[in-house]
Amino acid sequence: MNIEQKKIQKRISLVIFFLLFISYSHFLQDTNNWNPVTRVALGISMIEDGSLNINKFRPITKDMAYYEKNYYSDKAPGMTFSALPAIALSILYLDSKVQDYKWITNQRKVTNYFVFVMQIATIFTSALLTALAAVALYLVAIRLGAGVEGAVFGALAFGLATPAWGWATVFFGHVSAGSYLFLGLVIIIYLLKSHRSKGIEIAAGFCAGALLTWAVVIEYTSAPASAIIAIYGLACAWKWERARFLKVLCAAVSGYVIFILPLLIYNYMVYDDLFTSGYRFHSTFAETKVGFYGIKSPKLPVIVRLLFGMKRGIIWLSPLLLFVPYAIYRQWKIPGQRGLVITIILIAMYYFLWNSGYIYWTGGSTTGPRFLTPVLPFLCLPLAILWAKAGNYLKVCFSSS
Repeated sequence: MNIEQKKIQKRISLVIFFLLFISYSHFLQDTNNWNPVTRVALGISMIEDGSLNINKFRPITKDMAYYEKNYYSDKAPGMTFSALPAIALSILYLDSKVQDYKWITNQRKVTNYFVFVMQIATIFTSALLTALAAVALYLVAIRLGAGVEGAVFGALAFGLATPAWGWATVFFGHVSAGSYLFLGLVIIIYLLKSHRSKGIEIAAGFCAGALLTWAVVIEYTSAPASAIIAIYGLACAWKWERARFLKVLCAAVSGYVIFILPLLIYNYMVYDDLFTSGYRFHSTFAETKVGFYGIKSPKLPVIVRLLFGMKRGIIWLSPLLLFVPYAIYRQWKIPGQRGLVITIILIAMYYFLWNSGYIYWTGGSTTGPRFLTPVLPFLCLPLAILWAKAGNYLKVCFSSS
């Protein structure tokens, strides 16, 4: 690849990023949903009161855990931790502009000030990470042979033509967790595709471990998907020279240890237990205590509805995904990509299986299967490669005619 081609690719990646990031930031939702409210409530409590409980926000959310006479956010804390700088800056701005502002109205609803903080937090988490994941998809698709056209198609398909667009505009954890997982996979692919300097490889290994771990800190359900990606990386790197393999592995483990610590410390400070979850102490939804935090055996009828249902079906919301099975088949035919294809299939299967067995598989009153959001960038990668194959076929047809 010459210098001019690299410049063009860089410009396109910047266009994709700003197109998506500005789009997500402009269409932020003014939400009074319990899920993002409890996450923001934790952030405000940490900054204003130096406290991990959300007692003063009890009137505006039912997504709470109750332990030792205090109410806490029931969610994994990673989304709140990620947004703490944005929440802190938002509060500083309000302090400088408004003399007396409140978070809750007399009608027990969030005020516009609370919504403002939530939206700033959304911009620098969900919106930013989704745009970065789309750019990563574009770059790695080129590396895998999709070409610029196919890579642009895959990135924009993910960013604009799937439910990722909607979830990038709200302070939920799904799209952020999926973005961290995908970014971790992309770094592993780059590590495996070329031999870099020792320092860069160690840094990349650390980042891969950190990203895959932080996805779990944001959403506990990311853990099996993170493990699948890690196993893929280990299996492919096993053939490396032993010293190189061990150095990168130690770097990845270091990233894991450092980035899992905030979760363990939070759990211990709140629940006196390193390995627990707020769902264990949920104050509203007792069903989360059935099975494994509300997850039981998968159900085939639910999987069908998650795929084709008129309200929850992923295909209904994003018809482009109909081509994913064939796209995966085409990618399977490309030499050297079968391990990656198996990884994508396993991640997709995992999310469908656990979602179908969850007691609240519908995800509340949301549109579409929100728990499947993390798998979307993985499904759009084969679409990018398929588009490249189709484009080459059309070029041949038109040139011959």
